[in-house]
Amino acid sequence: MKTLHRALTLIAVIAYIVGASSCSRNTAETDNDAVGIDTGKFASSASDLIDSLFDDDEYAESQKRVLRAALHHDGKIPYASYSAAWESYRQCLVDKGYTKPPQNLTNGIYFAPAYFSSEGLTEAQSRKLGEDIDECRISQVYAVDLVYRAQLGNPEFYGDPEVALVDCLHRKNLVPQNYTMNQYRKEYDSYMNDTSGGMPEDWFSFDFNDSAVLSCLAANKSPLIQPRLEIWKPLG
Repeated sequence: MKTLHRALTLIAVIAYIVGASSCSRNTAETDNDAVGIDTGKFASSASDLIDSLFDDDEYAESQKRVLRAALHHDGKIPYASYSAAWESYRQCLVDKGYTKPPQNLTNGIYFAPAYFSSEGLTEAQSRKLGEDIDECRISQVYAVDLVYRAQLGNPEFYGDPEVALVDCLHRKNLVPQNYTMNQYRKEYDSYMNDTSGGMPEDWFSFDFNDSAVLSCLAANKSPLIQPRLEIWKPLG
């Protein structure tokens, strides 16, 4: 099972999160410069991010209504709207003939099916499933999810999800002030190269039993969460 999780981790999409003190941020930024970490940003503000999403016709009107409302509330999306968008995504897949995907919630934060059982699927069916997942995700939840995760966990709008994750851990005082991107990547590499069957919590400096750590990981779509997720069986 761990081998499966490792393979899936390599292709998982990561995302964004919350905080650090100015002292810890300066320490991390100095290290980032030294190792060539990309601290570029994909938006300058929540309203800038939201405005950039309106031109995409692939997003359903239900998502755009949520985004328009957010512009009147400092770019904030309420949990009820976020949760409803995810339910629309899951129902979209049901309407296409699949079983309902598991919620896979971590501290109230949703994950799309990061992996699924291909048992009983032909190659053509697997390809069609991937296309249907993408279509439902983009049309029903992608834009809302992006803005919601940023408000929870990436207020600086870092483009590199690992930078956003470490920034979140600092903002919430979940790692020492001198914890850097370089150290995170060393720990990540050690975990990925482990053959003993250990879990992520065996390799990192932060506490996986801390709900605040889980929130940072979940809001960033960290692949370190994947061993906790339920595998989806789209055909039952």
